[in-house]
Amino acid sequence: MFTPPKTVIAVTSGEPAGIGPDICLALARRSFSAGIVVLGDRGMLESRARQLGLDLRLSDPGVRVAPGSIACLHVPLAFPCRAGKLDRRNAPYVISLLDRAIAGCKTGEFAALVTAPVHKGVINDAGPAFIGHTEYLAERTGASQVVMMLT
Repeated sequence: MFTPPKTVIAVTSGEPAGIGPDICLALARRSFSAGIVVLGDRGMLESRARQLGLDLRLSDPGVRVAPGSIACLHVPLAFPCRAGKLDRRNAPYVISLLDRAIAGCKTGEFAALVTAPVHKGVINDAGPAFIGHTEYLAERTGASQVVMMLT
């Protein structure tokens, strides 16, 4: 019988035209003691994997993840995207990834959150003022102290 990992880390896939989806797909090559769930558009991630020549499968969260697979929590893109071609119409999608991950952390669905890169200019061009991940997370969670960790 499969028992899901007790610790699940949410990883947002970030700007869909950027490097974030590629980074998330690379996670399938590694083994982790915690469960990893990538938040992103399933079709976009599958398409990017094909473009990169990666043979991997996306599974649903909470099921056994086979080697070469990664769990994906589907968050639909606002508009189709191409790698390297920014589209401000997808700015709400990028924000929705963060919001869904924050909600999951607040309820205990996720123990931690890792964010892939976003394009602040695209988000700002689309309308909402956006300084960056750290400030956005602090605002949404009511945190009085903000910390960014880079490794």
